[in-house]
Amino acid sequence: MHTNVIHLHHPDTTEPRRFEPDTIAAPTPDRQAPVRQTPLPTTGPYPPLFAVLGAHGGAGTSTLAQWWAHAADAGLAWPASTRTTQRVVVAARDCLSGLTAAAERLREWHAGLAPAGVVVLGLVLTPVRPGRVPPAVRRYRRIVADLVDGAIWFIEWHDDLLVCELAQLAQFIPNGPTPSRRQDVTTAVPIDVHRAGTAITACIAASRATAATDAPEDVQ
Repeated sequence: MHTNVIHLHHPDTTEPRRFEPDTIAAPTPDRQAPVRQTPLPTTGPYPPLFAVLGAHGGAGTSTLAQWWAHAADAGLAWPASTRTTQRVVVAARDCLSGLTAAAERLREWHAGLAPAGVVVLGLVLTPVRPGRVPPAVRRYRRIVADLVDGAIWFIEWHDDLLVCELAQLAQFIPNGPTPSRRQDVTTAVPIDVHRAGTAITACIAASRATAATDAPEDVQ
């Protein structure tokens, strides 16, 4: 049994607003994501506080969930079980096909087609190769950003991942120290991974604080 607890600060950050379902062009049934009915796995030192959902195959969910100690790998499926977290960060490659898939998942959520209780925190993008992203991708990215109120986190290209097993990766722990920029990925998470993990954690903390404020006074 995992008994460790993550203590979160409560900054003034909230998750993206949700659009009215009838204002969204929802994906057709054959384009919608599957649903996971079983609880998410607890593979790290903490019960997961959010799930990394791949918008498409090869979106890097396994690597991201390994890097963030408080995350779970949801694969390509929406988490439906209320026994574990239903907070979701959508992951996609930073290319036209990846962004198109991400937009479908986000429109699916806005349209009310994801399981009840699912909350999307934002979108994390990983590169398909080192170097600059083409202008067409950057333009479309700005359109997709509207679906998450601009809550997009970027992970850079890291050559070390090509020669490193997942189990060897260092992990981000909420409220932990900021790593230096020149460390091996087995020693400390990259600074961009730390930055994204910190922002996601802040969003979760703020949503918890809001939920506590909105709770009825007679609820203990």
